[in-house]
Amino acid sequence: MQVINPTTVGHIVADLQLIFRIVPSGSHETYGDRFLTYVRRFDIISQINATVSGSRTLKGPYPEPSSGLYLLKRSKRSTGLIMGDVLPLNQIHSLVNLTPCFGKKACRILTKDNSLEISSEFWLNKYFTKELFFALN
Repeated sequence: MQVINPTTVGHIVADLQLIFRIVPSGSHETYGDRFLTYVRRFDIISQINATVSGSRTLKGPYPEPSSGLYLLKRSKRSTGLIMGDVLPLNQIHSLVNLTPCFGKKACRILTKDNSLEISSEFWLNKYFTKELFFALN
């Protein structure tokens, strides 16, 4: 998983699928040595803002109140297809750790190899590195 602060405009959490480079077929090299990536995005699931007191319950891109972790889901188009994009490799900043959100009962077919594909919601583990912890707090 890639990228860092989901609360900062311009940063996303994404699943890195492929790193590639375009090799021109002609004698004119127009792309240089630029490497590209194909990534699949995650969106933050709105949570209640626990820091605001009062009778109003504000929902938005806040961490879950009891754990302080962000809850994520795969970005999907209106057709239901997972949203992906091509980004330059130099825009990837950091590894992050996602843990499937199991709910009351974990699915029996989940394994360490397929949990990112089968699960629909994930916790963004802010305790993965100290830099990520400070960025998300």
